[in-house]
Amino acid sequence: MSERAIAAQLLIRHGYIITMDDAATVIEDGAIAIGQDGRILAVGADREIASRYAAAREIDAEGAPVHPGFVECHLHASYHLFRSVLPDQLVESDSFDTFEGHFYNTVTDEDEYLSVFLASMEMVRNGSTCFMEAGTILTPEMGAKAAQEVGIRAILGDAFIWDQPQGFSQGKLEPDDGCVTCATQARLHTELARAPRTRAEALATLGVQAKRNADPDALVRGHVAVLGLGTASEELMMEAKACADAAAVTLNIHQSYSPADTEADRQRFGKDPLVHLHETGFLDRNVTFGHANHLTDAECEALLDRGASIAWAPGASMMWGHGSSLHGRHAELWRRGANVALGSDSPNWSNDFDLWRQTNLAVMAARDVHMDRTYLVAEDGLQMATRAGARAVGLEHEIGSIEVGKRADLVIHTLDRPEMVPSTNMIRNLFYASRSKSVHTVVINGSVVLEAGRFVNLDERAIYARVREASRDLLSRMGHVVAANDVGRSMRRR
Repeated sequence: MSERAIAAQLLIRHGYIITMDDAATVIEDGAIAIGQDGRILAVGADREIASRYAAAREIDAEGAPVHPGFVECHLHASYHLFRSVLPDQLVESDSFDTFEGHFYNTVTDEDEYLSVFLASMEMVRNGSTCFMEAGTILTPEMGAKAAQEVGIRAILGDAFIWDQPQGFSQGKLEPDDGCVTCATQARLHTELARAPRTRAEALATLGVQAKRNADPDALVRGHVAVLGLGTASEELMMEAKACADAAAVTLNIHQSYSPADTEADRQRFGKDPLVHLHETGFLDRNVTFGHANHLTDAECEALLDRGASIAWAPGASMMWGHGSSLHGRHAELWRRGANVALGSDSPNWSNDFDLWRQTNLAVMAARDVHMDRTYLVAEDGLQMATRAGARAVGLEHEIGSIEVGKRADLVIHTLDRPEMVPSTNMIRNLFYASRSKSVHTVVINGSVVLEAGRFVNLDERAIYARVREASRDLLSRMGHVVAANDVGRSMRRR
């Protein structure tokens, strides 16, 4: 190190730097200097940065794309032990019996820990460096432990903030469902042994996870999550909003997911749900609505007026046939200036935690429905997955772009993929061809978590074996039998 060189912890050189800054700056032969605190010290041309900084370690990107880590804004991280168990022919109203009636009264803390661990690994491998969980981990401490050990940035909510859980089943039932089904579903939801049953019980845990933010450098932080979908009274919703405002965090809530729950809210409020929430003061810039698949013109105006965010999960809607591609207003709202982020939902709804897939589905579906190739373009998708995501989780000043002072949450791709050859247009190749397949190295908070497609500090084979065993045990306790020979064949294929 020369006397004039500035010390850095890590120097990423010769990258095609997609900064996602206000000017959409792209640096074709760029470098990023990262300090000991995990923040970005400098970004610019490689020749300039390399002459000014000397680092303990250098990574040569070899001309491959480098971009901000993606931000997952809507997911359920504790279901991975029975991913893809729900058969394709299962109707959605029946699926909730499996989740609420069996899963949550069977799952253990160890199961949740392993599920979040596997979910975190999957996200990192696919280029996501931060996720906001939807408030459905029964023991958030297990989720925090798993996220910290994997090394991913996580934003957790308190579990099942609701005071009328029976509203969930009522909102999901089809109009011709009988009262017996309704009563059965309501009983199952009410009897979740480890979830709140009353407003007093919900208020007792409301805001607990937000206390994690006392440490501004913590990798795992908190927000306020309300389950929504008819399960929370207006009184509880307003208490949650006040709690989120006081803690200066995001309030995350499911909203207008299916036609059934949307109509149930409309009947409950006597008008369009978001119009009502605008009038009560609930609708605000720090609120992020999961899904929001079914909005009216008036609701779009209300959302634009207050600056609330949407976490669009196109794969989940497509999986269950909810029609957000056809009827959703996400792309239109984005073009009008709304903050639209992305999410993968759960391992039985979109079935993978790959935000590259979600952003690609969002762009392609919008083009197809509007019959307009230019309606959304690759850059729109990248911005949804980075800057819009950072704002939706309340961290727009910390992550989402490659800028001096921000956290070094970065994804380095490789050009050694057939999809990246020839590199005629780096962003087009990346977005439409390689996507997560070319993810090579992932840096979170300045630390290399994934290198050359392998986790630096994890024994992956041991983890997968442990998860397979835990999954068999959980499914057995739930009454599902996984044939040992099927598991064996799966393992041999690997």
